[in-house]
Amino acid sequence: MSKYITILLCLLVMPSVAFGATTLTQDKFIKQAIKNNPSYQISAQEYMIALEQNKSTRSLEDWNLVLSGLWNESSPPPLSSFSAQYRKTAGYTVGLEKYIADTGTAIQLEHSNTRFDSKYPPGSSAFNPPSKYYLSSISLTIVQPLLKNAWGLATKNALKMSGYSLKLAKIKLSEDWEDLISLLRKEYLTWQKCVKNISLVKGQVKTVKNQLALTKRQLKYGLSEELDVVQLEQKLEAYRIMLEQAILVCDTQTQKIFQLMGQRGANSANAYPDKFIPNGSIMDAATAGSYLRSSSNIKRTADILVDLQTTNLETKENAKQIDVNLVLSAKPNAFTEGLSDSLTKIGQYSEKTISVTASRPLGNDQAEAEAEKAKIEYNKSIKQRENILLNANLGLSSLYTNLKRLSNMVKLNENSLKLAKKRSILEKRKFNQGRSSVFFVLQADDDMLKAENSLNETIFSREEIINQIKTLTDRYLVEYKDVLKL
Repeated sequence: MSKYITILLCLLVMPSVAFGATTLTQDKFIKQAIKNNPSYQISAQEYMIALEQNKSTRSLEDWNLVLSGLWNESSPPPLSSFSAQYRKTAGYTVGLEKYIADTGTAIQLEHSNTRFDSKYPPGSSAFNPPSKYYLSSISLTIVQPLLKNAWGLATKNALKMSGYSLKLAKIKLSEDWEDLISLLRKEYLTWQKCVKNISLVKGQVKTVKNQLALTKRQLKYGLSEELDVVQLEQKLEAYRIMLEQAILVCDTQTQKIFQLMGQRGANSANAYPDKFIPNGSIMDAATAGSYLRSSSNIKRTADILVDLQTTNLETKENAKQIDVNLVLSAKPNAFTEGLSDSLTKIGQYSEKTISVTASRPLGNDQAEAEAEKAKIEYNKSIKQRENILLNANLGLSSLYTNLKRLSNMVKLNENSLKLAKKRSILEKRKFNQGRSSVFFVLQADDDMLKAENSLNETIFSREEIINQIKTLTDRYLVEYKDVLKL
């Protein structure tokens, strides 16, 4: 009974040891790496800088407060017998300024109040104002451009270009994040691949060990030679070396995986990736090509570059116009001898002004040259967009061609592996019957391992192509949209 209890306890304890290894899924790895990887945060901060820069550009529409004070004391020269012998002036000005980008209109609202205190020669009072009086006013001035920068064209275009720059920064942010996910996916594939390699070599080590044990038993009965044993022992050592090399590579990759997640001090010794499952969730070639040409980040970026140059050309062409401004001004005034009256009697006197100003450089060579340069840059941007889309389409077509070829190669390698396994079984059966040498068994096992490695390499090469296709067609932005946040 105690024997069965011991066996039962072993069965209960063994799973806790076997399952001591932790599985790190690809989804958990990528999400945790996104959260902790510094490059993700760098991209986010770059976008925040662009966002604040755009806010700074739009600040030209802010209200501006203008305050000023005046104090003056003088003894002016006696230009006539009615001139003041002494004058003291004190006052203030307070105003608001506003620029409206949609129309290019500049507005200034201002209030001023000044006290004049003067002394005049005796006998001249009938010809002079009171010794102390106030001049006060409220003024509204509007400046409207009519030709050059008409209705704020240049300003509106400058804001549009700032908006385009912000859009480019946002696209760059998503591209940086997608490149990061693509890199993480590639690293996880490398991890899965090295674990698979260890499994393959371990299988060969076990096979050779079993074959060696059998050959040693056959040697006792004269069915094998000592050379067969030595060959198997040599092959076993070679596979053990291969296994150590595979483990070394995989240990390094495992540490890299945890470092990418920001867990440098974590114990990664018992961590393993998910069992590899081929990724089939990609668009077909026709759908991917259509998306690339119509809605992809590459297309959007190329369009914005053209929009930038279109806006720049419109601005430079407009700069060749004559600078004509319409100025409207209304100024209610007050003249009183008391401070309180200076505020309540504003409007007692008034003045209104309408003026038009115009200016233009005679040669205007700079504006003409800038406009011509903008035209060339615009034409260049059109060709650049065509070139960007052409290269992207060529790259995508090449990826789908490689994917098709690699899929065919996977099938061929699978058939090759089936034949290699069948040959290995037949060689071992022949050897066990004493009709063959262990040399042919080892050669068959080597060929089978090569076939397994070739299949493994082809499968992961195909997976890397899929990874590139998903990156080029922005699929990771969709798959991880809930994680990719500022």
